[in-house]
Order: sequence, then structure tokens, then C-alpha cells
Amino acid sequence: MSRRGIIGIAAAMLLASAATAFGAVTFIYPGPNTWVANSKHLILKLNSTEVTGVKIGVNGVVSDLLVVGSPEYRRAFQDILIVQPVWDRGRNEVTVETFIGNSRAETVQALVYFAPNAERSSIPPEFKPYPFHLPELEARCVGCHEMTPSSDQALSTLNKENPCIGCHRKILDVKFVHGPAGTYSCGYCHNDKAAQRYAVTKREAALCNECHSDKSAEFAKRKYIHGPIAGGMCEVCHDSHGSANYAQLKAPINELCLSCHESIKKTPHVVRTTTGAGHPVSGVKDPSAPKTGREMSCISCHNPHSSDVRYFFVNNADDRLLLCQMCHNK
Repeated sequence: MSRRGIIGIAAAMLLASAATAFGAVTFIYPGPNTWVANSKHLILKLNSTEVTGVKIGVNGVVSDLLVVGSPEYRRAFQDILIVQPVWDRGRNEVTVETFIGNSRAETVQALVYFAPNAERSSIPPEFKPYPFHLPELEARCVGCHEMTPSSDQALSTLNKENPCIGCHRKILDVKFVHGPAGTYSCGYCHNDKAAQRYAVTKREAALCNECHSDKSAEFAKRKYIHGPIAGGMCEVCHDSHGSANYAQLKAPINELCLSCHESIKKTPHVVRTTTGAGHPVSGVKDPSAPKTGREMSCISCHNPHSSDVRYFFVNNADDRLLLCQMCHNK
């Protein structure tokens, strides 16, 4: 299967009522001309029991033929296909080709905009949000899924009892998982009584500080507060469920910092050595934290949240030589 093709078939759902259809194929999620922030699901209703195979293309890169016509597939999934797409950032042209035997039956297309992390300001106005948990869409899932869980079920820390994990398990397949997500405590943050079902009723620091009030109090004591923290924008840097990076950061430390502080990449940082290079900020062990085994990075010298000194030095000292002496103590 190709890199930009479809990675795998997920669980299926028994769907019944109508949705936005293009030809004989219905795009259940995401809908045509909508935007998404992750690449967890592409859900299609083929609307035909005669279709035996499907190819799915994203921006011209097409998957192998996905076999959907076997008796085993039909018994389990009927005419539903759920796959995990790999979107390109920005605009994605999705092509679905259906086959009956060796003959192509139909080709349909839709546009989806992918805006991961904090890129939502870039979304063109013609692409609309597309919440899945709407009554008309949830009605399609009841054959296989519990769509009206109790509050106890939503807060259950047992995998088999939690109603969210069946579809959302992949958000936990990362190295660093946020505590509530790791214990399946979805109901701590997501509210099934919200106007948009399962939305969080608060965002950013207003929600995070309900548990992390100690951090909020710690930051507030400092003279200088980093811009995102001052604005209460925790999610600019941290993923609320988990990530492959320490502290659930949305990117490796230096990559994340330099996505805003781009000028640092253009000149030698801190000092110019005899070789013309700046002080190393990656690729060597961090002598200030020998027990962690971590590499040098921006946080070796700078506190990313708050500090008593202008440049957020981790030792809270105005004298820059004192910072240097954390490692260079001769």
C-alpha cells in the first residue's frame, strides 16, 4: 500500500439513515468541504452490496485495492468502509473509486482541509467544521456502538467499559499520554450535555487550571510570563491527549520553540565560537541535567513558562555568566 494511501481498515459501524452523498458513495466523516485537525478516520458508506473493491486517493496518491466484497467483510461491516487516511497539511482532494469485480463502477471526489495543531487560522472560509457527534450521524452507529453512555461509563477507567475508546483508541498510541486520557477519564474534560455533544465546555488555561492550579500559581509569581502562558494558550504547545514528545508537546522542543522564534535559526546563538558556530543547542548531552540523559535544547537555558528575568533563564539570575556556570564551572 502506498505511503499516502490508506494505512488500515478500522472497526465498522452499522449505518442506516441518509447523509451528504456524492453519487453512490456517502462521505460520513469528514464531510465534503470540511476541515479536520487529525487524521484518525475517513468513514464511507458505499451504498451498494455489489461493490467488491475500493481505491482511495489523496492528492493523486492512490491506495491499493481494498477488498470489501467477501462474505466475511459483508457480515461484519456491510457496506461501510472506515480507514485511517494520511492527509497533507492544507487542502486535500480525496478520490474514491469503487469496483465491481475488475470493472470500475464509479469515481467520486471531495475536498478536505487538514489543519493540525494550532493552524486553524489558515483555514479558508469555504471549509467548515464538521462535528461527528450529531444525532443524525450517531443514529448510524447504534448497531455496533453505545451512543448514549451513562456518566459512569464516560468516566470509567476500564478500557472495556469506556464508550469512547472503541473509536478514539489511536490518540493514546503515543509515548507521552496525558493523565486523564491515559486512564480513559474522558468525562473530566468532555461534556455530553454541551451544546455540541462531547465538546469541552472550557478551553485552554480555563480548563487546564482546574487540575494544574499549582502551575498557574507558580507562573503568576514570576515577573515575566511567556506570551502563550500570559494568553492562557496551553494548547499552542501541549496536546491535551498525548504526543510522541516529552510533556505532550506538539513537536520536539527546539522545533516547537523555533516555530515562533525563527530569527534564532539565522544567526549563531549566544556566542560565536572560534569555528564561527554558536553555542550548541542540540546534538550533545545537557550537562545541566546529567541524571535525565537529555540533549541540549532551548529549555536547557530558558524556562518556557515564566521567570524573574527577561530572557527566562532557568536559574532566575540576571547575570548571564551565572547561567554559563551551571555547566562551565571552572
